[in-house]
Amino acid sequence: METKKLEVNPRYKQSYHANVSAGWSNDPNGMIYYNGKAHLFFQHYPHQSSWGTMHWGHYVTDDFIKWEELPIALVPDENYEQICGCCSGNAIEVGGKLYLMYTAAQPDRQRQCYAISTDGGVTFKKVKNNPILRSEQLSDEVAKSDFRDPKPFRKGGWFYCLAGTRIIDPKKPEKASDEYSTYLNYTHVNPSQEFEPDGPISGKVSEFTVQPTNGYGNMILFRSRDLYHWEYLGKLIDRTPGFDENYFTLDGVYECPDIIKFGDTDVVLASPQNLPQMGNMYENIHSSLALIGKLDFETGHFDIQDIQEIDAGFDFYAPQVLAMPDGRNVMIAWKEMWDRSYPTQEDNWAGSYTLPRELSFRDGRVYQAPVREVEKYHANKVEVTDLAINDEAVSVPGIEGNKIDLEASFRLNGANAVGLRFFKGSVHETVIRYDKNAGTVIMDRTNAGIPLTGKEENINIRTCDVEPSDEIKFRVFLDVCSAEVFINDGRYAITGNMYPDPEDIGVEFFAEGGSATVSAVKYDMVVE
Repeated sequence: METKKLEVNPRYKQSYHANVSAGWSNDPNGMIYYNGKAHLFFQHYPHQSSWGTMHWGHYVTDDFIKWEELPIALVPDENYEQICGCCSGNAIEVGGKLYLMYTAAQPDRQRQCYAISTDGGVTFKKVKNNPILRSEQLSDEVAKSDFRDPKPFRKGGWFYCLAGTRIIDPKKPEKASDEYSTYLNYTHVNPSQEFEPDGPISGKVSEFTVQPTNGYGNMILFRSRDLYHWEYLGKLIDRTPGFDENYFTLDGVYECPDIIKFGDTDVVLASPQNLPQMGNMYENIHSSLALIGKLDFETGHFDIQDIQEIDAGFDFYAPQVLAMPDGRNVMIAWKEMWDRSYPTQEDNWAGSYTLPRELSFRDGRVYQAPVREVEKYHANKVEVTDLAINDEAVSVPGIEGNKIDLEASFRLNGANAVGLRFFKGSVHETVIRYDKNAGTVIMDRTNAGIPLTGKEENINIRTCDVEPSDEIKFRVFLDVCSAEVFINDGRYAITGNMYPDPEDIGVEFFAEGGSATVSAVKYDMVVE
């Protein structure tokens, strides 16, 4: 299918974040440092600004701020990719070649494939013996229709591969799957269309039996000596005392798993579908979390010591991490959310990505900080020190804008709450508010601009639990239609999209119920 050039309205295009040039994009894929560049592949449908048969888009960067678009890396042109396409996966370098490992998904099964680049990571050729990791090779406990998002990596002379799945529960009554109808709705497939699901077998989509969605979300681990012959080791998580039962009875998949090592601690990142809300955590229908503990590379079992929500905001999903030559682990996530409205669809694009974040581990938590390269794009510094606020809102001349890096440190001297209002105009504003008594930070986009809709009960407020203190620090990155807020040097983060008017560039500092002081520094982010 020849790609039709879409006419894009740039009104909400961001200046220093990666966002799809046209069409649709979702999960980041294949993040890797290779051939002198950081590569960001991503789920992409180039023909319209909504989900369709998946391709892999491809960006590269020298500094995580300016992104260069390369040709589409994967096109779903093989019979084993029909219906869903080339779905999420990851990348690994072997012998100087760049391997993309991705999921070929169809209604009745999901399998893993390779495409290889020998020209420095620009063009890719699929291997002849795809799919290389087939549903028939799975343990009987693994659901063949939910086996996706491979993450290949090396350790101790072996190749390993993490993947998301459901583990079948023989005691759980089977229920009819709506997955088949979901595929048809997404891709507008004609039910009489013929396709070959596993080689030279011809049939109609409507004649294939879809496996019932029986089972609970989990992750699984494989190992191989040669990347082509894989041994199933086992599932990662089991019921663990002290942790909510909902982690182990997930009605969905732990999607897009990734793994990082900090000293003796293993951290597995994953995005569980349909994880129920727990207190103030997991307020979205779909969430992203970090499992802290230890992975057994013989059995696949993960010994859970802690579970943390990565980002408490509205728009954050499917984070991936790449290892940089300088030792940094840099994370990027899809800066959107499923089951929501997307105002930019009418502009012929939908899909953006978070500011890349450097990860560290201290005090038992995963900390996030914006990549240090942002400082190269700072301009027009404005600073204020120990500004007194007494149960009021104040603005500071020069501290404004919709493409800025703003640090604000508050000290509460009797006030119950403090915070910021930004993207502020005569009608619109977004609010970040710290409530000392409640020990919470909220992001409120109720009056932020274009109204948004979604399946959540509360579409406009997200809450992050923090340690109560007389001091709170925010670092806020605004970029046209998004806000990323790092709390207390990145101990917590809240991310959200909002769609104000172009003239909504005001910033206010406020205190409630008493006095406070604020010190702040603002830089414009200037990317030419």
